Amino acid sequence: MLPYSCSDKPARVAGRGGKVLVVLTAVLCLAAVGVIEHKMRGYEAGIQGLKAQLDARNDAALRSRRAADDEDMTPFRDLPSNRPSSRAIQHDFPGQGGALFTRWGREVCGDSKDLDTIYTGVAGGSNHGKHGGGSNYLCLPTRNVTWDHYSPAAQTKNYLYGSEFQVHGQDDFFSTVNAEGIATVADYDVPCAVCRAKVRTSTVMIPARTSCPNDWHKEYQGYLMSGHETHAGRTEFVCVDKYPDVAIGTYESKDGALFYLVEAACGSLPCGPYISGREITCVVCTK
Repeated sequence: MLPYSCSDKPARVAGRGGKVLVVLTAVLCLAAVGVIEHKMRGYEAGIQGLKAQLDARNDAALRSRRAADDEDMTPFRDLPSNRPSSRAIQHDFPGQGGALFTRWGREVCGDSKDLDTIYTGVAGGSNHGKHGGGSNYLCLPTRNVTWDHYSPAAQTKNYLYGSEFQVHGQDDFFSTVNAEGIATVADYDVPCAVCRAKVRTSTVMIPARTSCPNDWHKEYQGYLMSGHETHAGRTEFVCVDKYPDVAIGTYESKDGALFYLVEAACGSLPCGPYISGREITCVVCTK
């Protein structure tokens, strides 16, 4: 315990015990301040350590949630053997919502038990050389097609065409791991699947990205595609899976609705993030 309070003025201390006590009190006060500062630094270090532990736990929890998605992967459920062969499965869904999206380029939605394939088919749309018709791609079912009233003769002159990959000279953009041994997907029909993520409710396609925002689930990534800008017809931009399926036997250049890779045009787009001539990536996310 100090002989005098550190708050006493030097003159008051000197009056009580002389200059020796002034020096002693000053030294002891400085030592006390040093001890307090040392303790404060220890407290600050402890707070930083707790914060680091909390951040590490949050990161571990996030990694655990993402790993759980991978652990839940199960083989895709094929149709029973006594029914015609097809990868498409029709499901009745309970009324708990679900995120819907089209997986362009694939005949399956994925292996996760959280995904249901509503139906599979091929992409279609208006002819690329015509000014009229629709401006969007459709995923058309190839099984159980039904008709209502119809006339066998041409009436409206408004037709729905099939689709083809137009990637000549760009063979390295799309993997052929799911393409049953072919060298390139060029001129093959474009498959598609309409999917439902059962435990999620929102869907977003993000161009120029290959990953999803935090807490969003990546369904697939690929490349942005559309019709050619010099063609008469207009189409939408869609995200086509970079690991497409290919329907063997559909290699024939009949054109119709066409799928071209989309490149950046720097100058009109910001030239910092976008570089002229580079193909635009994309990712489809659900939450």
